[in-house]
Amino acid sequence: MTTTEPVGTKKKFPRLSSSAFEHPADRAALDAVKKIPVLDKLFARMMELGAERVVRVQHLGQAVHVTPKQCPKIYKIYKEAAEILDVQEPDLFLSTHPVPNAFTIGVERPMIVLRSGIVDLLTEEELMAVLGHELGHVKAGHVLYKTLAYFLIYMTESLLGLQGLAKFGIRVALYDWSRKSELTADRAELLVAQDINTCIKLHMKLAGGSWKIYEQMDPDEFLRQADSYEDLDYSTLNKFYKLLHEIPLTHPLPVYRAKEVKAWAESKQYQEIMAGRYPTTDQEIGLRDCPHCESKVSPSFFFCPDCGRSTRV
Repeated sequence: MTTTEPVGTKKKFPRLSSSAFEHPADRAALDAVKKIPVLDKLFARMMELGAERVVRVQHLGQAVHVTPKQCPKIYKIYKEAAEILDVQEPDLFLSTHPVPNAFTIGVERPMIVLRSGIVDLLTEEELMAVLGHELGHVKAGHVLYKTLAYFLIYMTESLLGLQGLAKFGIRVALYDWSRKSELTADRAELLVAQDINTCIKLHMKLAGGSWKIYEQMDPDEFLRQADSYEDLDYSTLNKFYKLLHEIPLTHPLPVYRAKEVKAWAESKQYQEIMAGRYPTTDQEIGLRDCPHCESKVSPSFFFCPDCGRSTRV
């Protein structure tokens, strides 16, 4: 973790509701997942096996628990990120692994895990954005289905009692939602970073960054690469190949994430939040329908988060 960009005091969002930054695709995909009848049995089986407890035991035994006295610099960044989003801090662990990554897991007692590779690769500002991303998952209530997706990857389907088409169908639906939930968390990442360049650099580094070559990398070229990837859709065969590539992934492709978060940074929704006008947790019971698309909108929102049109009609 380098200190080329020291973390400073940022805007905080007291009582922020996750509906303020929820991506509409996340909501739609999760609604589809919730309709899968076997998921409640899958969750019960996972809890019966003590899966969450196993992961906690593993990390308490072979990772570093980040606290005010253990890795205090990382903890300070983490604490500020949690204060910005107004979310209670889950336990944070630092685990040795060369692949840059971070994840959130656990239902009854969520925890966030940073791989050492991501700490080595990022500046303090970029690491704070990553922590904001993971806290966004917690804030948005993603932990249950994220944990299910995690155990679908790392536990045998026989232990979970899955077979044949049921296994495939659940994977497709759950991974589709998982990819879209990342877009919501990327928005939380931007709310914490409060600088779109930090977010784009972060996704570029995760795609292929290295300190040895990073000074040769250009964020604008990375965004143009996202346009090139999107332009491949001119061909039906290309669309098919892209689908085959993306179906087994739990995260969207980095170029797509960079483009999506940049678009949100330029949106009226983001500008409203940064101006201090956003849905709060104590307003959620007073949500009203958008007059244009009928999405639920907080009374404090001047623009609909989904269609972007004015709610003041």
